[in-house]
Amino acid sequence: MYCLDILRHYSGRSDILDDLNRAVKSIANPPKTEERSVRSAGRVGRVWALEDRLDEAVVRKLVAQFQAGTPKWKLAEEFGISESSVKRVLRAHRTDRNT
Repeated sequence: MYCLDILRHYSGRSDILDDLNRAVKSIANPPKTEERSVRSAGRVGRVWALEDRLDEAVVRKLVAQFQAGTPKWKLAEEFGISESSVKRVLRAHRTDRNT
């Protein structure tokens, strides 16, 4: 019913009537697409936990280098982790440059 009213309104405008007809047809008969899951399979076999990637010796080295004045971004680059992970390790060990 509404489609007829809309089509009647747009019937004098062939330039937009074609677009409207295509839209109505696609709504009535949507293209068949395969359903996809929103869940990610992730990277199988990859270790994500920071504690699993850095052992105690590596953490001690990171903390010592920070206390010696190495910037966090450089530590992140050297140890292959993000800067936020460096900050998380330093917070966990309650480390600042003055200690």
